[in-house]
Amino acid sequence: MKKTFVSVIVILAVTLLTSCSKKDSLPQTPPEAITIVAQSTVPAAVVAAFTSNFSGATEVEWHKSGNSFEVEFNHQSQRHSVGFDDSGHQNKHNITCTGATVPAAVLNAFRTRNPNDNVYEWKLASDGNWKAHFIRNGVKWETTFTPAGVFVKEEHE
Repeated sequence: MKKTFVSVIVILAVTLLTSCSKKDSLPQTPPEAITIVAQSTVPAAVVAAFTSNFSGATEVEWHKSGNSFEVEFNHQSQRHSVGFDDSGHQNKHNITCTGATVPAAVLNAFRTRNPNDNVYEWKLASDGNWKAHFIRNGVKWETTFTPAGVFVKEEHE
């Protein structure tokens, strides 16, 4: 009876851990379709909607894909990614880092090293380093930087 109970607990734990894992079906825009753009090239309606909903945002980076715009930014101790159509209607909102705002030095180092990649998740590691998770050509990647933006390593699955 005790063995059966332990077996059930192990099976349950494995099932729960598996169901909480990240899926490979993360939405992805091909890197060649993403363009980093200056805020001055973003339609006024999009900028107005963004500033109205996220006043005080810092470390703002605009991306364009087709007629859609995505803005990544720090706001209220988190890193966000918000999508808008060209009329200023918000069509998505993801928090890509819940632990802290990503330092400008790290964001700049990532963008310099990976100009066409979009991060779907930032993590602050226990050693103080920042890890950027992104997908390139259907493969998951992780790049690590120090808080000062110094490259540490890059790995993929």
